[in-house]
Amino acid sequence: MSIPDSFVPPPAAPNDGATDPSSTGGPGRPARSGAGLLAVAVAGVALVLALVSALLSWRAADRANEALDKLSAVASPAGVGAAPSQPPTSGPPAAEQTTDAPAPTESGAVPELNKQTRYEVRYTAQTLRVPAGSGCSDSVYIDLDEPRVQTESGVAELEFRRPCGTGSPYFNLTSDDVDAGEVSSDKVTPYDCADQIRTSPIAGEEQALRSGQVYCITTSIEAARSSANTWKLVLLSVTATPKDGSVTFTASAWNIPA
Repeated sequence: MSIPDSFVPPPAAPNDGATDPSSTGGPGRPARSGAGLLAVAVAGVALVLALVSALLSWRAADRANEALDKLSAVASPAGVGAAPSQPPTSGPPAAEQTTDAPAPTESGAVPELNKQTRYEVRYTAQTLRVPAGSGCSDSVYIDLDEPRVQTESGVAELEFRRPCGTGSPYFNLTSDDVDAGEVSSDKVTPYDCADQIRTSPIAGEEQALRSGQVYCITTSIEAARSSANTWKLVLLSVTATPKDGSVTFTASAWNIPA
């Protein structure tokens, strides 16, 4: 059948938003396909890590339990064996007493007095007066620890006596471990006092007394230790010797560590 030259084909149907494949260069892709694959991969890795962590935790707990079992097995025999060894523990105290036996010898030694010795003031400027006696050759004992005049002979460091006639009163040291030295002034230091006793000790008997004399005296260290007292260094000055036979002293003292 022939088509007339005047025939006009009908217009094409309108396109409702469909994209012509030829205009885009090919078929369309899903917009979020890459993000979805990444999320799946991350989730998979996280799952694997969780499984590995759980496995490691289980192994660590298992090994800890094994270590505790071994420790208990090792400790149990030692504890059982220690019990029978307790009764003989009375032996060590006896050994310690034997070791400490030489201690009295060490404590019996007289400490060296030097510039490192730490003296502690016991008393200062105490006045001691020996009254006039009723007769000659009367003994008056002086304790320099307190200090005290007219005390018992067993605790005294000095024995004061007056001779019959015209002689001067004098003193005696009462013990072999009471030492003394004479110094020129009462302004000496404890170190100087102790050094004078060491280098220029006086005789222990009949030391004539005159006003102005100054003596350094150490008390008995043995008596101090036996009575739980302190060893002392005493500075004793003769301040007055009137004609009535009385004598006045001024005494200061330091404790000596012993």
